[in-house]
Amino acid sequence: MKNLFLVILIGICNSTYAQDSVLVRDFESWNGIILKKSFLDKKLDLQIVQQFRLNSNSSRLNNYFTEFGADYEFIKGFKVGLGYRFIRNNRKSGYNNEHRFNTDVSYKHKIERITFGYRFRYQNRNDIGAAKDDENRISKYRLRLKLDYNIKNWKFDPYFTTEVFYATETSLVNYVPTITEVENIAGFQKLRFTLGTSYKINDLFELNGFYRIERDFKTYSAVYYTPGTYHIVGFNIEINL
Repeated sequence: MKNLFLVILIGICNSTYAQDSVLVRDFESWNGIILKKSFLDKKLDLQIVQQFRLNSNSSRLNNYFTEFGADYEFIKGFKVGLGYRFIRNNRKSGYNNEHRFNTDVSYKHKIERITFGYRFRYQNRNDIGAAKDDENRISKYRLRLKLDYNIKNWKFDPYFTTEVFYATETSLVNYVPTITEVENIAGFQKLRFTLGTSYKINDLFELNGFYRIERDFKTYSAVYYTPGTYHIVGFNIEINL
């Protein structure tokens, strides 16, 4: 399973990522609070996330959301997950209400001090309250590889992730001001690299921080051949109830 996952991920990165040139850059910050609670001998994990995301060199609130999630380990190392996110998105015309659903399948195992994690996620995002013919809809298929390294006698154990996104999108466009058209597109949307760490203060509180590089593919039609590279710094406070 892990070999197949790596072959797919590396093949996508080599064939698509190398073709693009960067035309747009931004520095973002993502910060939030996470509440977690475990049940059934830690096989079931529930969490609530409140996060705020700033863009335009971290000077503008891009969106904020509340998310509810659950993961269940049905076989050792294997988990399934569900999530719901209510989003307030800061569009040019003002804040827009959106919601997102996701489902996950993941597996992890350990070799000496390194923990390998593999996750497949499907997510779907829609506008709230819009008529079916007026809403923007986007579905994404995400493959992620995560490596956690345990350093002996060190409390800031690092992790690294790489993730690729394939998206299908239905959106409304106005190439002519008086005419609105429906546009359907699909393709590999972006690639994400993350380096992070966490620090456990006590049994209740944990601090998480990361640095992330996210890059659009210019082959994805929605970026209109102006792919962006986004540098993101994030901090989260995790509370384990």
